[in-house]
Amino acid sequence: MQPAAPAVRDLVLVGAGHSHVQVLRRFGMRPEPGIRLTVIAREVHTPYSGMLPGHVAGRYDRDGMHIDVARLARFADARLIPSEVTGLDLDGQRVPMGDRPPLRYDILSLNTGGVPGEGYAQRSYVTPVKPIGRFLPRWNAVCEELARRAMRLLLVGGGPGSVELALAMRARFPDTARCTLVTADPELLVEHARAVRRRLTALLSTREVEVHADFFVDAVEEDHVRARDGRVLPHDHVFWVTGVEPFAAFRDSGLATDPDGFVEVNDTLQSTSHPDVFAAGDAAGMRGSPRPKSGVFAVRQGPALADNLRRHALGRPLRRYRAQRRALALIGTADGRAVASRGPWHASGRWVWVWKDWIDRRFMRRFQELPEMKTAAPTLAPALGVDAPDAMRCGGCGAKLGADLLERVLRRLPVRPDPDVVRGIGDDAAIVRLRSSTLAMTCDGFRAMVDDPWRFGRIAAHHAMNDLFAMNALPRHALALVTVPVMADALMEEDLHQVMAGAVSVFHAHDVTLAGGHSAEGAELSVGFAVTGAAPPDVLTKGGLQPGQRLVLSKAIGTGALLAGAMQGRTSGRDLVATLDLMDASSAAAARVLVEHGATACTDVTGFGLAGHLSEMTRASGAAARLRLRAIPMVPASVALMEEGVRSSLQPNNEQALEDFVVRGCVPGDPRLRLLADPQTAGGLLAGVPAASADACVAALRAAGYADSAIVGDVMPEGLSVIEAGTAP
Repeated sequence: MQPAAPAVRDLVLVGAGHSHVQVLRRFGMRPEPGIRLTVIAREVHTPYSGMLPGHVAGRYDRDGMHIDVARLARFADARLIPSEVTGLDLDGQRVPMGDRPPLRYDILSLNTGGVPGEGYAQRSYVTPVKPIGRFLPRWNAVCEELARRAMRLLLVGGGPGSVELALAMRARFPDTARCTLVTADPELLVEHARAVRRRLTALLSTREVEVHADFFVDAVEEDHVRARDGRVLPHDHVFWVTGVEPFAAFRDSGLATDPDGFVEVNDTLQSTSHPDVFAAGDAAGMRGSPRPKSGVFAVRQGPALADNLRRHALGRPLRRYRAQRRALALIGTADGRAVASRGPWHASGRWVWVWKDWIDRRFMRRFQELPEMKTAAPTLAPALGVDAPDAMRCGGCGAKLGADLLERVLRRLPVRPDPDVVRGIGDDAAIVRLRSSTLAMTCDGFRAMVDDPWRFGRIAAHHAMNDLFAMNALPRHALALVTVPVMADALMEEDLHQVMAGAVSVFHAHDVTLAGGHSAEGAELSVGFAVTGAAPPDVLTKGGLQPGQRLVLSKAIGTGALLAGAMQGRTSGRDLVATLDLMDASSAAAARVLVEHGATACTDVTGFGLAGHLSEMTRASGAAARLRLRAIPMVPASVALMEEGVRSSLQPNNEQALEDFVVRGCVPGDPRLRLLADPQTAGGLLAGVPAASADACVAALRAAGYADSAIVGDVMPEGLSVIEAGTAP
């Protein structure tokens, strides 16, 4: 969904915790013209902590306890950047993220949770429960062990979370999970009523969970833990269920922090030192109102945070958030019952579990059953209108971006010296010294199909170079043509820098110099590259197929359906990230492997799909082909989406290429058959390789990192091309 008004403020959400998912939903329900949302999330499926014990007990499956951030971001018309924040540049108002350029913000909100404490998180035999996204894979590994043998599981912590998890583990594996619970406190659940403590302590005893109080863990070894008083307890695995520590990137950034090192916020959830920064959940500590690090408080903060982020962007007074003094704790006992506890009040029974289950499922439905997306009103609030670009954009200037903006972006891009570039960026044209009298030239480009402009730049660069790799040519220089959507100058500059930085990172990795280009403003972000390089004597062409060869494909197909599904909010975040990784991968090494194994023909499988490009090859070669449908690597999620009727806009045109094939033994309407016409972006290489070397070729491709590469068919003498249902020859 394209914004109805030009973006003038960047609101960046770091983390997709319990508060931020509500911010996204509320902005999706009521968009604010002029505010561009971006969410940076390490995990694109965010777990709901309230359902974790139920999941451990086997009551909820993985999808049932996770919120798909990709779908939620699409609903909110927010950009999703799957990445991990490594620091904060508060003076420059930028968010660093590893090896990619930092992202600018006007308003920043932090909801990342904390990090495991006590220094044991890196040990293979210790699993912190927070962050949950990292706990779950290790818990799954323990589950595999518990299915085979008995294990001594030791849980460190005396709060409701450790009690729930111990009961859940015993319920899930009553014969093999030997659970021990230790706490440094004089007894369990010290903040709860005495009757609650008695009931749950007795229940733990009944379920054969050992409890050791006054046990301050002083050391954790591979097979035992030792208390400060010298007591020793054996274990096979330790689960750390105590509190979390502050994220060092926030603590060391210059933000004001509370006595424990968490981001200090006032009663509007605004940083006490940096007014453009907000924080919630475990990442924050409220000045004057400290609260436990619990998902309950993060959930309660969500609506207030969303309201104040909007108000701050619009220059309106912020509203106070009043945190409840005591939160209601609903403690599941993994037997269809639960205990409710708040202050002196408590209750237990099956009805409490039904109540808890209803609350948790209702919360999740708000993010899993999203209503129809609303379109933002076309007018900007007065506070945002002052920074908006002119409504009437003159085309007489060629819609170029301003010189100062361009200069700032170019200064930020890394410089790669190239002695062959006599004149480059900054001149009217690039002057390049030729090393070879035979040039290979191509151009390609498209509009943005992913939210992240940096990743889009990388994918576009791969896509443009693939045509040269398919011909065994070596790319050397590139020219860019970039269109940036009309926004406030700072946002246009940021998008231009991000997309060019992404492209340059790919070009430099392939010893390619960006020698110049052109930038303009338009309706949406798009980028194209003209790439030139050296053509060797043994150029590969589409017309070089020879009967008796095997057809080898270097990558799985299905990216078109997955991207189309993402635009409709139907591709899961997990599948979307895998798709981006598939597209953001070079074909350079694949081309070298194919040549080394005697390939005589090659093409880059892109917009016309596998069927369209293979039809071009057979016509140019005067040959025919036999494709084995079940041998063709396809992204599993794309098959499911195609079965649901999801397809890209070019699909109907591409399906005409299927008429060039005789179909044998395939089920009518098979989504795998239709995927042969699926348009690809930065797709794989399809080549004709001598039969004698085909197996070795595929093995070499997989060793080079192309895990999905496969023999997908044969080249036959001139005649009818065939698609069969069978597997590889």
